[in-house]
Amino acid sequence: MPIDVLERETTLSDEALVRRCKEELPQITSSFELLVARHMQRVYTLVYKIVNNNEEAEDLTQEVFLKVYRALPRFDMQCAFTTWLYRIATNTALEALERTQRQRQQTIQISRARARSQASGEAGEINLSELPAPGPAPEEVVLRRELRDCINRVLRRLDREQVRVLLLRDLEDMSYEELAQVLQAKLSAVKMRVHRARLAFKELFGELCGKIYQVLSSTQKQKNRHQKREE
Repeated sequence: MPIDVLERETTLSDEALVRRCKEELPQITSSFELLVARHMQRVYTLVYKIVNNNEEAEDLTQEVFLKVYRALPRFDMQCAFTTWLYRIATNTALEALERTQRQRQQTIQISRARARSQASGEAGEINLSELPAPGPAPEEVVLRRELRDCINRVLRRLDREQVRVLLLRDLEDMSYEELAQVLQAKLSAVKMRVHRARLAFKELFGELCGKIYQVLSSTQKQKNRHQKREE
């Protein structure tokens, strides 16, 4: 593609590129490739914040754009392309999170059954991958990892809509108006959903993560005092 043509295409709006995609796909994919390049990192970041795993986030990002490719002919452009894209991304990531949660529950059930078998005198296998890694990590690193894992447990305990509004409003910094488009709801209803989601998160966070957060905060304060004394 000539450089001047490429420069003109990269300055096109999302809506203009979407219209081209509707006319050109599947024969010509250049406009779709520009959309992917433009939004790939943002979608990956959003997905990663939900699943908290690099490899899974990369796979799910690819899945999101595959869904977008297939659904573009049906996209009616009644909302912004990014609104539609983030709706697909959050749904895809939350569905993956729910699958992981179901698999984890199945694993727990299997582990409990194995433990009961061992308690009754039957031989069991030891999974070396489940043993703790040798060597202690620095306390603050360990606490941060525990807090991150705890926050993900909180998100798994919330319902899908609560997770969606928290991620889009508080992590992606989406306006209430944009969020109303994503959720296809009235502005007043969206504000109420965000408020309730924040309250639910705060309650679960205090219940599940409060002690870890207090210890981490205390560790950081001690570290800051030590640094000031050295100065």
